[in-house]
Amino acid sequence: MKTSSFPVLIILMLIFACSEKNKLQSVHPNDIQFFKVDSVQIPYLGLLNLMDVHLPSGQLLFFNQQTGHLVLGSMRGELIREFSKQGDMPDSYGFFPLGAGKFSSNGKAFTIISNQGVYTYDLEGNLVHGGRHRITKLPAFSGRASSDMEFFWVGDRILTVGAGRGEYPRNTPEFYENYQSLAWFDTLERKVEQFMKLDEKSVFRNGMAHDISHLTPRMALAKDKIYLVQGIEPALNMHSLTAPYEKIKRVDFDISDYIFNQGEEFKKADPRIINPDMFSGRIENLKVTDQYVLVSFFPGIPEREQEKYQNLGWMDFLDKTRKDYNPRMLVMDLDGNLLTELEIPLQFSERQWLYRDGYLWFLASLNLKEEEDFVKVYKVKLGG
Repeated sequence: MKTSSFPVLIILMLIFACSEKNKLQSVHPNDIQFFKVDSVQIPYLGLLNLMDVHLPSGQLLFFNQQTGHLVLGSMRGELIREFSKQGDMPDSYGFFPLGAGKFSSNGKAFTIISNQGVYTYDLEGNLVHGGRHRITKLPAFSGRASSDMEFFWVGDRILTVGAGRGEYPRNTPEFYENYQSLAWFDTLERKVEQFMKLDEKSVFRNGMAHDISHLTPRMALAKDKIYLVQGIEPALNMHSLTAPYEKIKRVDFDISDYIFNQGEEFKKADPRIINPDMFSGRIENLKVTDQYVLVSFFPGIPEREQEKYQNLGWMDFLDKTRKDYNPRMLVMDLDGNLLTELEIPLQFSERQWLYRDGYLWFLASLNLKEEEDFVKVYKVKLGG
């Protein structure tokens, strides 16, 4: 008599699932730490944002915000080349990337997204494919050309942060009723679709006016879930990837010393000005690994302590506040349950870091005391 292999398959799947769960549970939260594995130092005079890392090909992608140059480096510590694709040329993405560029899976090209369109270049800077959005009115999203603004491929579409000023001024209720945090870029139809309104429990629906920069989302995609932190708000929202983007869970962060700006009265807010509160707590970055949800943050400065920083120059302000109120990282499981909280070493940037191939890659913190003629990236393992 022929025996079916189906029950055996089910048993094997259950064993595998249990072993994976036990493997995760075997890591005690107190044992989770940063382990610096290596570092890459590339000769370069100027300030660079970290965009992407491609471990198999040994390449790193940076952006010089001052010159608008894209910069390629190698893990052997070499500056490969730099070039500009800004401007009004047919193969130009426009004047500023909407977020960090990303390497293709084989490392032979990279993609830049902008308010103007989606552009993929080879490593020589030649346009491979892409172009302008085919829409009558181009979006006006706020961007930052660094790794805390990562986009995600989903088939031929790109999921990205798609937030900006919007149609209504920020000192009106309509702004918050219509604000949408994310966007799809369809690279075949070359269309843009905004979605994801503010959560009904969000502090940004408290009837106050908020600085535009305070709302800028942090977003990650993993296992068909969208993980979203709404600007400086200490809460994680999880949604399904497909419309209508059902809310799976909302987790408020229990950070005892996190102090953040609650907004100001509509009549006092100037809708033309972007003026972030530098004393406020900030959620700096959000990434999801195979095991963890990682959120880096600056806790903020209590009002009673703010006076001693008032007369400092900008560089001294950044240096002193970072040392006095060290940025930290929340380490959660994939359901948003807190496992541990880690202090971020001062040599690591709390904003410019990403997850690739089992490692965290941190851009070195900006040296505020003297100009350096190199850029440095740390390869870090997170584990017990």
